Amino acid sequence: MRRRRIQGHAMLELALSAGVMVTCMAGTFQFGYTFYVYNQLVTAVGNGARYAAQRTYRGATEQDVERRNRAIRNMVVYGDAQPTAEMSPVTAGLKPEQVEVRWVFNGDGKPSAVDVTVRRYTVDAIFRTFTLDGRPSVEFPHVGRYAPAEAER
Repeated sequence: MRRRRIQGHAMLELALSAGVMVTCMAGTFQFGYTFYVYNQLVTAVGNGARYAAQRTYRGATEQDVERRNRAIRNMVVYGDAQPTAEMSPVTAGLKPEQVEVRWVFNGDGKPSAVDVTVRRYTVDAIFRTFTLDGRPSVEFPHVGRYAPAEAER
């Protein structure tokens, strides 16, 4: 009689422990996936800012400024300043409009640094979504040539 009661407890223990294990595994997956996507964004933003910091700063017209910033945003999103139509973003769902490029100027109007930031990017981590606004962000000193009279190609 005692043997039958012990066998019934094993089924109950399995049900309880399986629930705890599934919850732990789902949480681990969600954290790992979110961390993986964030790491991809950090790499993309760093590469784009490094590209911007080494570029020649041209700005004869507003169109030149927009062309330069578009090339920097494309570098962050696609890994290429002039992406082809079939290229996909380095991180799923990232769009050039979500990348903010801000130039920091010193007292005489020359660029001293460039700041690249991701705005309103949503990570869909299966059980929950996380919105990253203002991060990742990186600032590099501008080490490129300063040629404000030249037109952007």
